Amino acid sequence: MSADKILLFICFTGVVLVLQGMLNLSAEHHEISPTAIQKPLSEKMQDSASCRCTGGSTGTENTAQTEPKLLKNTFVDSVQSQRRRTMLTECLSLGTNYTGTLPENLLKKHMIYDDKTKLVFCDIPKVGSTFLKQVLHILSGHKHKKDPFSIKANAAHLIPFNTFETVPYDKALAVLMRSTKFIFVRNPYTRMLSGYVDKLFTNNHVFWDTTGKVILKNHRKNLSKKSKECGHDSTFSEFIKHVIESETSGLHRNPHWYPMYDACRPCNIQYDVIGKIESFKEDLGNFLRSQNLHEIVDISRMDQGNEKEAISLTVSRAYEVVSHRPKCTSLPQALERAWKVLQIRGVLSQLADFPYNVIKHNSNISKSQFQDVIAKEIKRWPMTKADKRLSREQAIVNAYKFVSSSDLKRFNSIFHPDFSIFGYDKKIGRKHANFLKWEPFKLKL
Repeated sequence: MSADKILLFICFTGVVLVLQGMLNLSAEHHEISPTAIQKPLSEKMQDSASCRCTGGSTGTENTAQTEPKLLKNTFVDSVQSQRRRTMLTECLSLGTNYTGTLPENLLKKHMIYDDKTKLVFCDIPKVGSTFLKQVLHILSGHKHKKDPFSIKANAAHLIPFNTFETVPYDKALAVLMRSTKFIFVRNPYTRMLSGYVDKLFTNNHVFWDTTGKVILKNHRKNLSKKSKECGHDSTFSEFIKHVIESETSGLHRNPHWYPMYDACRPCNIQYDVIGKIESFKEDLGNFLRSQNLHEIVDISRMDQGNEKEAISLTVSRAYEVVSHRPKCTSLPQALERAWKVLQIRGVLSQLADFPYNVIKHNSNISKSQFQDVIAKEIKRWPMTKADKRLSREQAIVNAYKFVSSSDLKRFNSIFHPDFSIFGYDKKIGRKHANFLKWEPFKLKL
C-alpha cells in the first residue's frame, strides 16, 4: 500500500473514532454533571482529528497552530477566520477534544442535514432557530417561494428535516465530510434572557405548567396557592437558579437554555461557518451568497417579518392563556405582560406606556383592537436600529441586576465554554441614562 493511501486510511479511521466518540456517549455520562470537563481523549485521536487527509503530506498538523482547510464551497473572510481561530484555540485550552454529556438521542436531534444544498446545520433554540428553519425549508424545496415568512413560525418546527437522529455514525461521517457545516450562536446572557421571556415571562401556559411550577417549588419560599397551581410568576433570578441546578444535577434540562457547546460539540465538529445573532442578517446573507443560495431565498424582509410575527404571537398568547388558564390571569394582566415582552424585545419603545386607562374602560378589548393600539404606539414612538439594540441591552441589565453575585459566578462557570469558544465577554453592561426609570419586568396589574 502506498504512503498516501496509508495516510488517508489513518485519517479516515481517526475521524471515525472522533465521530463515534461524539455520537456514542456511554450510559455513565448520564450521571455526570453536564458542566464537567470530560477526560481528554488520546493524543493520537487528537492528531487524527486534525489531520487534513490530503495526499502528499507526511504527518498531522496541530489545530492550535494551523487552521484546518475549509471545504471548497465555504467562504473565507477575516471575520470567519477569526471566529474559527477562536473556536480552535479555546477548544484546545479547555481540553483536548472537549465534549459535553448530552445523551446521543438528544444530541443527534440538533444536527440537520440537507444533501441538496450540501449543508449541515446545528440547530440551537433561542438563536434565531425559527427563522433559520424557515430559510432551510425554502432551500430544501419544501415550499417553492423565496420569502421565508411564507412558512408560518409554528410550521417551521413541525415540517420534518433530515437529522442524524436515525442515522448510523458511518453515514453521519460521510454527510459531515461532504457538507459545509454551519452554526449560529449567541451571547449566553442574552440567550438566557430570551429563553426566560419567551417561555416564562410571556403568557406561555404550557411552560408555566411544567418549568414554571418546578422553578417556584424549588426556589421560592412561602409559595402562594395561586403560584403553586399556575406557575405563572417565576422571576428571572429564580429562573437562573433553576438553570444552574438543572445543569449541575442533570435534572429538568431543557434545550432552550442548556449550553450551546453541549448541543453542537464545536470541539469535535470543527464548523466551517460560525454565525452570530448579534450580526444575524449580515452573517446569514454572507453565508447564503458564499453558497450561491442567495437567489433561492430572500431575507431582505427579515427584520420587519420577525417583528410582525413577534407582535402576532405575543398578543395571541395573551388571549390564549386567558382561555386556557382563566384562574391564573385576567385579560388586562395578560395584555400587560404582552406589552412588556414587546418592549423587552425592542419592538415597542420603553417610552410607550401600557394603556391602563384604555384597558380599564374596555376590559374585553378584542385582539385586533389591541394590535391597533400597539401599531399607534410604534408610530408614535419610532425606533431606529440603534434604539432597538439599546433597548434590548438595557433589558439585559435590568434582568441580571436581580441575580446574586454567587449565582452569576456559578452561571459563568457553567457557561464558560460558550463564552470562550464563541468569543463573548462576560460583561453585562450598565444602565443608560434614558432607561433609569424603565422597569421592564415589573407588572402593576
